[in-house]
Amino acid sequence: MNASTVQARVFVDELIRCGITDFVLAPGSRSAPLAFVLAAAEQRGEIVLHVRLDERSAGYLALGLGKASGVPAVVVTTSGTAAINLHPAVVEADHSNIPLIALTADRPPSLRGVGANQSIAQTDIYGPSVRLAVDMAVAVDAGQEMRYWRSTVSRVVAAATDAWHPGPVHVNMPFADPLVPDAVDDDEPAAALGGRTDGRPWTADARFVAGMSTPLDDVMGVISDDTEVPARGIIFVGDHADPESMSLIDDLGDALGWPIIGEPSGNVSDCDTSLSHGALIVADADFASANAPDVVITVGRVGLSRAVLRMIANSPLHIAVDPQSQWSDPTRSANIVIAGVPLPPENAAVEPAWLETWQGADVLAAAAVETVLASCGDQLTGMQVARLTCSAVPAGGMLFLGASSQVRHVFNLASSSISEAVVMGNRGTSGIDGAISSAWGAALALQRGDEGDDPTWAVVLVGDQTFLYDTNALLVPAGEPRPNLVIVVADNDGGGIFSQLEQGEPRFAESFDRIFAVPLGADVGAIASAMQIPTQVVHTAADLEDALVSAISAGGVQVVVARTCSRVDEAVAWRSVGEAVHAALGSA
Repeated sequence: MNASTVQARVFVDELIRCGITDFVLAPGSRSAPLAFVLAAAEQRGEIVLHVRLDERSAGYLALGLGKASGVPAVVVTTSGTAAINLHPAVVEADHSNIPLIALTADRPPSLRGVGANQSIAQTDIYGPSVRLAVDMAVAVDAGQEMRYWRSTVSRVVAAATDAWHPGPVHVNMPFADPLVPDAVDDDEPAAALGGRTDGRPWTADARFVAGMSTPLDDVMGVISDDTEVPARGIIFVGDHADPESMSLIDDLGDALGWPIIGEPSGNVSDCDTSLSHGALIVADADFASANAPDVVITVGRVGLSRAVLRMIANSPLHIAVDPQSQWSDPTRSANIVIAGVPLPPENAAVEPAWLETWQGADVLAAAAVETVLASCGDQLTGMQVARLTCSAVPAGGMLFLGASSQVRHVFNLASSSISEAVVMGNRGTSGIDGAISSAWGAALALQRGDEGDDPTWAVVLVGDQTFLYDTNALLVPAGEPRPNLVIVVADNDGGGIFSQLEQGEPRFAESFDRIFAVPLGADVGAIASAMQIPTQVVHTAADLEDALVSAISAGGVQVVVARTCSRVDEAVAWRSVGEAVHAALGSA
């Protein structure tokens, strides 16, 4: 075997030994040594290989696989701009602490900086977004380099899966000619390529790091001589990657009598003191002022609501829970940061009226929301799409939320509609790019162990612009595994989120569509159908309910396009919700 082929064989073999099962390949010439090895490994049943034409979609597919499984997927590209197209997914993986390995083929150093075709400066292209960046040497003498290659893989996987700070890793691998094997059947057994004879990784990462939860009054003792926990507090839960923390949050809320306000991907809707419309209540300035907490606890990355951030910033005491070295504290108000959700204090001063006030407000807000949405009649709004979609997700399934309006509609109006489903989204940087690819990867990972008659259903809710931005996610080669994934598109022909922000004020109406909403008049249903995806287009709430039931029953990948009212009407309905909630809370 030539040196490039041997290096590719060793690298892939060691990745498999380290527990990597999923590889995402974007075709290219310089990455041919890796492509041949991956094809052979797939034929032997050692890996699951996913092939995508678009490197950006490939990166987000790998992101979704790692997000749901906790095991990094390896995404492989050729040299040049192909490697650059992984950058958005790498940045999201960085901010969300998702393990991912970007393996970019490159030209030898002798061809860098001399105008060689498809050659750019690829070393360190992802800057501080990766946990580790490795620029491999060009393979020369396979017999002398086995240990170098295998030990490098061990370090790469360890960095991607670090207990405290998992995330993306970049391996840049220059290949010299020839890029193809000397013979098609040039496939020596792994034992001949310098690996451990027992099939184990070259270097096993057995470091043990754990974060221990401590009682809340002990936490208070670190920052104050008075360890008594104030009776009036709120627990805000943002995006996080610790499923074990939900029961701790539930216990803490019960023990303290504090309301819990969770963003969708906080996954705390089943907690006893969780509020269904907490964000709407906090957004009411009068209620928020009259019921300001003495202490707040934030868990994970909180940031969907400006009103929530204001309440956190103004709280006299802020305890942040985040195990990462770059902990989340966008308000820069945290008095202390701890790694794990604290245990209930030994002696909690509970004020029952505090929780009762917030729960009563939640009931009033729910009634106000129902009244406004009922008044819309047959006019389908994005708010109704969010609520109906959440209600349709089967128990034990997954809901993946796109950014902008969709995740906010769920946060404000539909969090109580999610029935025992895990909620995910690309919340690290909250971009609209790659949502469908990420959801596709997450669904594949979650459904891998499914029994045939008991599938884990997955639903993704996105807007039309988010869908259009990632339509290449639907271009999947025949024969590859496809998840049970229903893609719901709330289609209002443009960036509806801007209609609800300052940019949507009437004084900006003349230029609003041109520079913010950007209506394209695209036929989303026709685009999905052209990609051979079964598609339904609906215009009413009743039709949407029926379409969701039939799409989930059909299985496979399905698209449901919900044509909603105009963005102007949607903004009016949204303002009506806020006004109705304000009136309801004022009458309490």
